[in-house]
Amino acid sequence: MIGRAAAVPILTWHAIDVAGDDCASNDHAAFREDLEKIHALGLRVVPLAAIARALARRELASLDGCLGLSFDDGADFDFHDMPHPTWGPQRGMSNLLADFRARHGAGAQPSLHATSFTIVSPEARRALDATSLIGCGWWNDDWYASAERRGTMAVESHSWDHNDASLAATATRAPRGRFMIEEEADAEAEIGEAARALRALRKRDGDVLFAYPFGDVSAFLARDWFPRRGDALGIPAAFSANDPEPVHGGSSRWAIPRFTARHHWKSPDELERLLRDARALPRRRGSISRLFAPKPAEVPATVPGEKAEPHWRDHLHTWEVNDARVLAGELFQAKFAHPVPDMPRHYVLVYSPPAGSDDAAPRVVAYVHQLPKEGFHLCGGMCVDERAYRRFPKWLFAQVRDAGGLATIVTSDSMRMLGESPASFGYVGDRKARAADLRTGFEDTGVDLLMVKWLKPLPAEDKRRMIERATALIPF
Repeated sequence: MIGRAAAVPILTWHAIDVAGDDCASNDHAAFREDLEKIHALGLRVVPLAAIARALARRELASLDGCLGLSFDDGADFDFHDMPHPTWGPQRGMSNLLADFRARHGAGAQPSLHATSFTIVSPEARRALDATSLIGCGWWNDDWYASAERRGTMAVESHSWDHNDASLAATATRAPRGRFMIEEEADAEAEIGEAARALRALRKRDGDVLFAYPFGDVSAFLARDWFPRRGDALGIPAAFSANDPEPVHGGSSRWAIPRFTARHHWKSPDELERLLRDARALPRRRGSISRLFAPKPAEVPATVPGEKAEPHWRDHLHTWEVNDARVLAGELFQAKFAHPVPDMPRHYVLVYSPPAGSDDAAPRVVAYVHQLPKEGFHLCGGMCVDERAYRRFPKWLFAQVRDAGGLATIVTSDSMRMLGESPASFGYVGDRKARAADLRTGFEDTGVDLLMVKWLKPLPAEDKRRMIERATALIPF
């Protein structure tokens, strides 16, 4: 027998799945190690769009020795380094791709690419942020275009609202908690409208790939609706998650199978066994097999978009968290000699090292809290990891200095995240903290050590009464 049927696996991770710090409990740790295993096995990563195109053209054999990578749900964890309150800062999936490329060079995996399947509805994401995450606004779409400009990630559709059981209402009349769509109007709302909206959010027209929520594939969608409507809507393929097999010549492009991390494998060694059992590893061809081997597919190398000047905002991001003990506990204890107070609203500034840094692990470099009180906020607890400045590249150090420093950045960011709050007061005795507050826009109130940043225009009398109420709360 000269050849064998083509087998192209697609692997899937969920970046929001962080329940520990090892491959079996943390999809960020798993993805980093799995990517190394994939490369060591000689497999070539290609975009999912290339796999779908080869399947539709009956050219799948040209992708022998290739596989695809995908992430489901599309929370901020897919792109940003995130401050997990229990397990510390997590390197974002897009940054893990950049780290791999920095370690091995662009030639090692010239088509390195992953697809993030996102829930398109902003309203659904806001609701799911509260029910599936921790309610701190970690499910946004402002990173879609930036992720695509990097050239190693595409943002595609995971439906309008996932038909999730935790939502008060969804776009379909089908029972929530599954995706067994059986009606034309429901399919148009959950899939067709989502594709149109996603093109605007990611700022890229053209085809939109689709992944079934829950991995559910209804006969109506796969055998009727998609064959009739998919191409007209610019949706060339749909991906499942419940069929643990590689893509092969008999796969339907409306139910392309995928393997899922922690469900179908739990370690790099288990992944290797899975890939061997799937007969997906590259063949060693002798002279006869080379004669009959298919011509390799023309898969374009992924090249980052136009190279922009580096900017500090690409590496420093402020997040609100509901528990800062793990993230900023040591930093706070060193500054104030007591634990982080048990109060709402905590803000941490996360430093994301550039790809290729000796230590690419993200870390918290500054903290502040904003306590809601008397209709305004009390700002306090500001502390900074001064050692962070020594870790920064020279260009980043210069830009952070020009932006006012880490304390100014975290405090300014926290106030922009306070919604309709009219003011933030600070009780400031520390000289450095006072200087940072002045750079942030605080001003003296006339009360000793009490400063205020007005966040909205107010009549003078309202300001006076608010200062009196804040004075009654001193010290805070």
